[in-house]
Amino acid sequence: MKRALFLLLPIGVALFQAGCGNDRAFEGSSSETENVLSARIYRVDSLLSDWNHPVVVPTVATLRLDSSNFPFHGVSRTGSEITVERIDSTPIPFRIVYWDKLAARGRIEVRLDPSSQTPGFRFRLRWNAKDSARSDSAKVWRSLPDSQRFALTSVLVDDFEHASTNSLLPDSAQWFTRFGDSGTATVPDIAAAGRGRTGNALHFSYMGEKGWVYGGVSLAKGKPRSLRSLDSLVFWVRGPVKLAVGFDHRDVGKAWVINVMDSNWTRRSVRPQDLDAPGAGGNIGWSGVRDSVTDIVFFVSQGSDIWLDDIRLHGMSRDDLK
Repeated sequence: MKRALFLLLPIGVALFQAGCGNDRAFEGSSSETENVLSARIYRVDSLLSDWNHPVVVPTVATLRLDSSNFPFHGVSRTGSEITVERIDSTPIPFRIVYWDKLAARGRIEVRLDPSSQTPGFRFRLRWNAKDSARSDSAKVWRSLPDSQRFALTSVLVDDFEHASTNSLLPDSAQWFTRFGDSGTATVPDIAAAGRGRTGNALHFSYMGEKGWVYGGVSLAKGKPRSLRSLDSLVFWVRGPVKLAVGFDHRDVGKAWVINVMDSNWTRRSVRPQDLDAPGAGGNIGWSGVRDSVTDIVFFVSQGSDIWLDDIRLHGMSRDDLK
């Protein structure tokens, strides 16, 4: 199994205009924005890393918006008045992945053709501008190969083909096990996957007759990260084991879904909508944890061993977890 290359797409901010006088200053001249009602200009240099700079083919950049870099109070609940365009007002295809005015969070994907990837190229995000033509969101990913979209919108947590239990996340966090007074667990180790599966997998043994034991991996060294755009967590698992897959916000609560696995390798996909509603035991539900996840965890009971392999987050980019 090969490690995938992931794309780093930090936001670059050059201009904000919404009645904030000092914020009019940016790298260009003010005459360029004299007629702009509300806008922000982005330099491609600040959005495309070396991982995502194909030059000869289109690519997609991600804008991550929150209260620190966008005035959500001045835009509608759906963001329907948002447009993305070249400086000459030619529309650029874009797609709103999600838009939450109340939480002041949004995510926008912007298609950049080869001519838009040259150093110094700038484009404009506009809102409340009645004369702007809205682009076709269906064009954002059109004709781009599945392999490119896969690389841009997924993060390999671990495939366990390397020698250590350091994950492949940006901060290379280490896998861990936790248990209370009623359980025990071994330190996670990497071993041959077995049972007809090639390569290596993560393994740990446990005893937890009266409660749950769990293994997991931290995101960004345990610093809370938003997984709002998550489509699914996909992994392979074998037991036999009663398994609860969870997203943990340390000291606050978790969201999980429970499955029972047998001794054969099974590919599982867990989507946010699959997670249990808030309830007992510290389960605060997906909406309670999605913007501040610290760990991905695998709770186990029954059985005595669990094996995990090829764990991947879909709907994310590696930069989301830096």
